[in-house]
Amino acid sequence: MAWAGALIAATGFSRRYLLPLAAGSFHATAIVHLHGIVTFAWVAFLIVQTTLVATGRTALHRGMGMAGIALGTLLVFTASEVAILQLARELKEGGPSPREFVATLLSLPLLVAGLLGFGIGHVARPEIHKRLMMLASFVVLTPALARIIQLMEPSLSRLARNDMAGLASDALILVAVVYDAKTRGKPHPAYLIGGAYVLLIQVAAFSIRSTGAWFGVTDWLASLVG
Repeated sequence: MAWAGALIAATGFSRRYLLPLAAGSFHATAIVHLHGIVTFAWVAFLIVQTTLVATGRTALHRGMGMAGIALGTLLVFTASEVAILQLARELKEGGPSPREFVATLLSLPLLVAGLLGFGIGHVARPEIHKRLMMLASFVVLTPALARIIQLMEPSLSRLARNDMAGLASDALILVAVVYDAKTRGKPHPAYLIGGAYVLLIQVAAFSIRSTGAWFGVTDWLASLVG
């Protein structure tokens, strides 16, 4: 699943980020590039950590735990900052439904923070820890999944493709649940509880994103940028 995540990330961001960046035609603020670096670093870190466990080098896996905490923290903060900066810019310059869109964007770091927090809190219980780390990584892949959907169906609005990307991320969770059911006889509670948390935040973001109360929150968020 870690390698599948790497493939999804590379495919999703190749046309809109990696290839233009290599050609020198992609221009963005430093925080956007930092977020990109941190996101790909997280995917690479996940591969390294799962490989270490699979090859029996659990001591080294544990020793690298602080690096994972640092990467996860950076991921949450850079994703939040990029979302708020995009909101402020689009409210000034115009953009397709920036207030609704930022609700989806900000739900992702909220999900990652919660899943990583509980995952870190259960490092002494590897069966829970590893599943929560995978759930967090599935959420991290949501923007890449949205870009893959955009490549497949360019006519979709960004709200629609991001909603579909959320469902695609949920499908990855379902794959993990099915694998658990086949190998363990039943899904692990960490997947069931963590998956329910993901669905709860997704539904909440969808429910509030067109409300006046949320629009007021977006005005406040945009005011933080100036």
